[in-house]
Amino acid sequence: MAENSDEDPEPACPPPAWAAEIVDAARARTGQDVYPPSDDTFLLLEVLQADAQKLRALKPTVCVELGCGSGAVSVGLWDVLTREGCPSFMLAIDKNPAAVMCTAELFQHFKLPLAGVVRASMTQRLCHAEVDVVICNPPYVPTEEDEMQGFGISVSWAGGKRGREVIDKLMPTVAMTLAPGGLFYLVCITENDPVEILAIGQSLGLSAQTARREQRGMEELWILRFQREQTLPPTLCSEEKAAPGNKVQHRF
Repeated sequence: MAENSDEDPEPACPPPAWAAEIVDAARARTGQDVYPPSDDTFLLLEVLQADAQKLRALKPTVCVELGCGSGAVSVGLWDVLTREGCPSFMLAIDKNPAAVMCTAELFQHFKLPLAGVVRASMTQRLCHAEVDVVICNPPYVPTEEDEMQGFGISVSWAGGKRGREVIDKLMPTVAMTLAPGGLFYLVCITENDPVEILAIGQSLGLSAQTARREQRGMEELWILRFQREQTLPPTLCSEEKAAPGNKVQHRF
């Protein structure tokens, strides 16, 4: 997610036509405290649509977005799956309470029949192989570590050293959470060293590919696709526990 500032340009490209209504509804709800849909959002949505048949073949029952922000990508994935005849339960997670509220409102607006929103860190989760699809547009902008603190909008872009601090914690988490055959889509930029991230995924027992690589505005965006092929050893499961006070905020 690009750093949000008064000097940030408008998105370099429009959203995919099929998702325009979703993006407009999300933008109307973001306000000043939630990262609005932008070029990285649109590219991820494009990849999910391009992978529609792959997703349908998986027949997912549980999908999770880590760091949901406005909720546009979660609703977009639900739309792709519904049009492919395989609707599934959508769970969205974000540590920003304004993002949780925004996503909950978007889910209600589009009347998702099976969906939930959780306020939590994106690296906190159940240590079970039960999620069929994980999508994540993480904080990937290289920043000072102090910018990563708190729960406001800065946590949507502040990625610490190399923009990799959240991504590096996330990789083993997702590898352990994916169901057999499960798919994981990750957004990153060239400064994050995507080739190294792909290698990390392979070391965790995942197949790893670049689904899309494209210059959009100031950033060269990469969408990485990982797929779980085998059960991972339990030693890869993080012992991180959910912080007190983290709880499900909305369910539908």
